[in-house]
Amino acid sequence: MVNSKILAKRSVGLMVACSLVGCAGGLSEEVKGLKSQLSEIRSIQAEHTASINEMRQQIGQLGGQVEEAQHLAKGKTEELQRTLEQVSSRVPPPPGVPEDLLNSDDEAISRINSDAATEYRQSLQFLRAGNFDRALTGFTNFIAQNPGTAFTDSALFWSGVCYEKMNQLDRAIGAYSDVFQRFPAEDFVPPSLYRLGDTFEKMGSSKEASFAFQKLVDEHPRSNEAQRARERLAPKGGKRTKR
Repeated sequence: MVNSKILAKRSVGLMVACSLVGCAGGLSEEVKGLKSQLSEIRSIQAEHTASINEMRQQIGQLGGQVEEAQHLAKGKTEELQRTLEQVSSRVPPPPGVPEDLLNSDDEAISRINSDAATEYRQSLQFLRAGNFDRALTGFTNFIAQNPGTAFTDSALFWSGVCYEKMNQLDRAIGAYSDVFQRFPAEDFVPPSLYRLGDTFEKMGSSKEASFAFQKLVDEHPRSNEAQRARERLAPKGGKRTKR
């Protein structure tokens, strides 16, 4: 196809030439042909411009549809994640991990939106799944970075549970002791004292176990753990009952 600018120049040139030589009777047939071709080219260019504009509009609409699809997909992913978390929170933990405390702690931390809360809840999920090593790492990091929050005492308690399940009883005793020594007024003190007495029993330290159970009964007499401690302290056939 002949370039429109070239045709325009040729048309103008012929018109000028024709005027110089005194052409009569209007434009020559060649000039008319060139004008016709130029008009055709302009018409084609207009069609191309309209097509390009339509394509741009379609691309814009497609981009909007892609963004909407991405937004919906993100929403579905987040909804699926919440569903999985809810399902996983109903899975019973391994034996020896107190399910009632785990459920209540999981529910409490779910109401907090922060990076620390997310890390804490992930540690609870590892604990529920029986992955004690990874759970312990998470609780240890949480305690180091959040030494004085409402969940630090519970993180110490769960660390003790992890140590217990990993058969590191001396470290479990240290974690349980930290709870009532550092946070004497917090909710996880009674279960920590009970687990402390129970761990001493497992190690064969009956005297220390009695001290822990008695401290629990004396200082937290209305707790559920205190009732269990009384049963452990009560003589039966000349010996304390075992769990």
